[in-house]
Amino acid sequence: MIRINLTPKEELESQLWFLPELILMLIVGFVVFTVVALEMSDIKDNIATVTATRNDLNERAKQILPKLERFKTLGKDKESLMVKLRALQMITDSKLAKYRPLIAIEHLQNLKPESVWLSSLTLVEENKIEFDAFATDNILVAEFISALKSTQFQDADPSDLRTQIYFSQVVLSGTSAVEAAPGQNAASAESSDGSGTVRFKLTLTISERTPAAPAPTDKQARIGRDGGWPWTQES
Repeated sequence: MIRINLTPKEELESQLWFLPELILMLIVGFVVFTVVALEMSDIKDNIATVTATRNDLNERAKQILPKLERFKTLGKDKESLMVKLRALQMITDSKLAKYRPLIAIEHLQNLKPESVWLSSLTLVEENKIEFDAFATDNILVAEFISALKSTQFQDADPSDLRTQIYFSQVVLSGTSAVEAAPGQNAASAESSDGSGTVRFKLTLTISERTPAAPAPTDKQARIGRDGGWPWTQES
């Protein structure tokens, strides 16, 4: 029987033939372990950073939540406030706004020349009046328009509401000659200059004048000049 020894020559010559391969494997394993350990360390650092950021965001969210709760009711609070403001505006509406048309009509009656009379009057808007009128001549129409415009230059008196209403615009729509006007008496017809009765239409814009603020007292003037209260100034 023939026996053939297939053992490598290196193994036959040295019993520690496996040491080089073992050392190489240990080195490779150490390198792999080191790389994995470094990667794990970076991952742990990233996890720690993310966790810290999350905790910080949670803390900020807890601080913001009360403010967000207030914003949820902001719309209702705003609507409630607007209702109160509208109610307050209705309560504190000035007498001037209520009596504006009446004061304007009073101006018309007081400024109208004797030989001018109105045939119709319409309150077109809250601050606008239109009326048809007749006059015995064109000169009276011009005088009437001039008198209405003069209200723009009247000084406002806080104690007299009538001085705070004026006609900011006086627009003449046109004039036409007529034989006679409704309601014209014989005396008016005789007073005409012979050119016949004139029919005209005016549109008036009513405006409000704010009274001037009262003059400051000596004490208030001294405060404004010195930039402080009197007792804070050096004597």
